[in-house]
Amino acid sequence: MSEVSGAPHTDIAAYVLGVLGEEDHAGFEAHLLECPECQVELVEMYHLPDILDMVKKSWPDPPVKGPGPRVLRMLLADAAKANRRRKIVRLATAAAVLVLVVGGPLVVLSVTNREPVVTQAAPSIVTSVVSSPSPSREVGPEGGAAPFGWSEAGNAVAAEVTVQEKEWGSAVELELRGLIGPMTCQLFAYSHGGEAYVVNNWTVPSKGYGVPGSPDPLVITGSTALRKADIERFEVHKQDGTVLAVVRR
Repeated sequence: MSEVSGAPHTDIAAYVLGVLGEEDHAGFEAHLLECPECQVELVEMYHLPDILDMVKKSWPDPPVKGPGPRVLRMLLADAAKANRRRKIVRLATAAAVLVLVVGGPLVVLSVTNREPVVTQAAPSIVTSVVSSPSPSREVGPEGGAAPFGWSEAGNAVAAEVTVQEKEWGSAVELELRGLIGPMTCQLFAYSHGGEAYVVNNWTVPSKGYGVPGSPDPLVITGSTALRKADIERFEVHKQDGTVLAVVRR
């Protein structure tokens, strides 16, 4: 508490014993209403009735009245509430510190007397998923376009080729997923003898095709002089020669 008429804490005892002058008495009561520390100390002093009785027996009659009953009851009630609040805060703080120190698995306790249930969060698994090739196109009437084949499952780049025979050779359609640019690519048709024929070439922008954020596949059309029966496989190459996908029958 702040000093009212002398050394710290002296005024609380003087107030309880009723030895303060009228001016100090009124000033101390005004201070007491705003000082939690003095309120708690006042409550603690009033928990010692035997000591106070002994003091009162040997102390002369006080020159002024002791604290008013209404003010005293109010202060005692407020001080008791403040003391309880401080205890609750201390307990809550200790519990929070304990939780932070223990850490580890999340412990879920029911409000009944059941055993505590310990749950461990499952690890997060992030995978890169490439969309599966679209369903096979049906063979059209009179020698229409028909699926030639698909790239092997598990490749980063998924490819599907459809071929339609023409008088001059074969019309080719390529569908690609899992492409990430920028890069330049080429599609080759290989004969059974190992000869390579360029079907088409194109560029892939940074956004890519058939990937998260750009889910639509890339569809490229082209042609080759080879007839369908003469084609052994198709290969998709990067400009530097890296093979991205191989499509066989």
